[in-house]
Amino acid sequence: MGESPPSDCKEIIRSAFDNVAAHIFNLSALQMAVDEFVTECISIDSVVRDLEPRMDKVEITLRTDMRILINEIQHLRERKFSK
Repeated sequence: MGESPPSDCKEIIRSAFDNVAAHIFNLSALQMAVDEFVTECISIDSVVRDLEPRMDKVEITLRTDMRILINEIQHLRERKFSK
């Protein structure tokens, strides 16, 4: 699967966050991360690569929220590029 262009990246990240927001406990912390990733978004793969190491440095609830977001990002990416 190839790298996604920045416009797809931003759209997928925003959509993924919107889809999982109701299930997130640390909404403001995750919103700040999403805002940062959308601003610097090069590709979906780069966002996931940048987000995963951050999970090691946070408490378990935020780590779970981040995993939920990553899973949704990957799900949306697969759906978009399988069409």
